[in-house]
This record gives sequence, C-alpha cells and structure tokens, in this order.
Amino acid sequence: MSKQYNKLIKRRRRAAYLERRKKAVTESNPKKATPKAKPARKVSKSVPKKPATKEEPTSVAAEVKSSDKATAEDVLGPDSGAPEEAKAEEAPAASEE
Repeated sequence: MSKQYNKLIKRRRRAAYLERRKKAVTESNPKKATPKAKPARKVSKSVPKKPATKEEPTSVAAEVKSSDKATAEDVLGPDSGAPEEAKAEEAPAASEE
C-alpha cells in the first residue's frame, strides 16, 4: 500500500508545483491591453402581436351572399318575360338585411 500512497503524494506535489509555476508566469508577464468590447447591438423590443379580430359581415358582404343565387332575369335578361313572383320574393329578402 505504501507504493500507491507514494504515487498519491507525488501526484499532489506535482499538481501544487505546476499551479505555483503557472501563477508565477502570469504574474511576471504584464497584462496586455485588451481592446474594449464593442457594445452589443441594440435589439428593439418586440411588440406583442394583437390577436386577429374577426370581421363582422358588412351589408355589402350580406348582399353578396344573398345575390349568389342567379335569378331568371339575370340569366335570360330583363325582356325575357320572367314571372313577376320571383321579383316580388327578392325585394322583401333584400329589405330584411
């Protein structure tokens, strides 16, 4: 066991010697003037995104939805002799919205 313990002592002495030597070298050399660090880039604060608002359907959009269906007058033209009932039903539907 004594041989292994001697190895341990040698290792500790060697580590202490290397530490002392390293400290002496750093103290003997004057410190070099380190260039000043450049200031970091300015980072703009991120603006939190607003949640997307759901758009209310406007009257124009409502008219587009109601006018999706083509009437006989749209297809055949105004002089086609389309029945008057179709025109009467369209008028109240548009006035409700």
